[in-house]
Order: sequence, then C-alpha cells, then structure tokens
Amino acid sequence: MSGLRKSFHKPDGRRLLVMTGMLAVAGLMATGVAETAHAQITTDTSALGALGGAAPEKPKTEASPARKPVHRQTTPAQKTGKSPAATKPETQSAPPATTTAGATPSAAKPAKPPPAATIPTAPPPPPVLTPLVIPVELHPFPIPPDPQPSKDAKGDVVPISGGLRVTFGADSDQLNQETKNGILAFANMLKEHPDVRALVDVTASGVPNDLSRPRRMSLSRGLVIRAVLMNAGIPSTRIYVRVIGLPNKTGIETPADRADIRRSDEAPPEK
Repeated sequence: MSGLRKSFHKPDGRRLLVMTGMLAVAGLMATGVAETAHAQITTDTSALGALGGAAPEKPKTEASPARKPVHRQTTPAQKTGKSPAATKPETQSAPPATTTAGATPSAAKPAKPPPAATIPTAPPPPPVLTPLVIPVELHPFPIPPDPQPSKDAKGDVVPISGGLRVTFGADSDQLNQETKNGILAFANMLKEHPDVRALVDVTASGVPNDLSRPRRMSLSRGLVIRAVLMNAGIPSTRIYVRVIGLPNKTGIETPADRADIRRSDEAPPEK
C-alpha cells in the first residue's frame, strides 16, 4: 500500500490519475449526450487504419442521414415534450397550401369577357355655353314735357339734304305750329326706320366776344327739338344733339338761328 502511494507521487502516477478523471467525466458527458441526441454515431477512421484494414469510404453527402435536420429535431421534441419549435416550419407552410387550394376554384372560373369597344360615327357636337343672364333693372329716361307751339314765334321749315332745317327767332327757343309739325314728320320717318338716328346741329346768333350766350341758346333750342321727338315716341338713345353756338364754325353764317335735323344714314361727312 505504501508502495502504491509512493507511485502516485511520481510524475507518471499523477498523469495516470488525471487521465482517469478526465475519462470518467467524458464518459458521464457521453452518457448525457446519448440520452438527448439519438442516432448520432461518429467513427474514427484512423483507429481502423491502425488495425491494418482499409479505411472505409466516406459516405456521400446526399445519402447521409445526418444531413436531414427535420428528422433529428422533430423526434426529440415529440419524446421529451419540449417546446415544438422544430415543427414551426411545417405549421407555417400549411396556410399557403390552404390558400392555394382555396384560390384554385376561383382561378379556374372563366372570367367575363370585356364589352366590345364602340367607335362613334361622328365627333360629339361642340359644347354650347349658355350666356349668363344678369337681371338689370332698367330706369327709362323721363320724358320731358311736350313743348307747346306759340302763335307769335317766328320760324319756318326748309328741306335740306338728308333732313330738314328749322329756324328760330332771335334770342328765342319757341316753336310755331309749322316748325313743330315739321319735327313730328321727321319723327314718323324715324319710326319707319328703326336703325336710323337723328342728328341735330344747333346754332345761334351772337357776338364773337361773348361765346357763352349763343351756346346757351343753342342748347335750349336743341332740348326743345329733343323733347318733341321723345314725346312722339323716339327714344333718347336715337337722338344726338350737337351744340355749336356761333354759326361761323359750320361754314354757314345765315340764317344763324337754326337747327339742322338729318338722318344718320344720309348725313354728309364732316369737314
């Protein structure tokens, strides 16, 4: 016994003791691995070569059962009762198969053909835009009082090119019955020609150093003629009164107190 203890103190004895412990631990670990990992066998081809036999050929990769991870992982999970994590790929692959199976009948069902295209024989008509109607309240121009003829008024009616000439007394804007009838006859002509307007040029006598007085008298005479035409049914938009004043601007100096009433379609061009 004392000799055995002495041998353990030697370097070879210590080494043998360490190797024995390591082999024991390796055996325990191999036993635990064998319980959990099934069908995992390894071979040492160098040991077979030491025996003098030919080294067996390495199995091919395609035929090796160790390359199939599905069988190695599913078998322990079913026996040990652990979490079925290995079966998750199969569970996830199941819904696509169901979806494909359900989509097969709809894909096989014939689709309804689209309607045939129709081409019109003519282009569509251009759009018609309805004009915007804005109601505008119209305020007709008030008709002035109808001038009454005077027996003492001087003046006469002279026909001219495209109309007539009505004369007045000096410093007067009154009409006699003859001059008023001549203006009413011109109004009847305007009613027969609705596209014709009345052009009234009015002058008055005066002195060159006082231009305001003949202009005021010309305006008063033009408003009298306009009032007669409006009371006869001619709208004010068809009557154009031009106040001239002294007659030297027209090239006709006599008679100075006059009113030339012409048709717009026959009026001579202005110089």
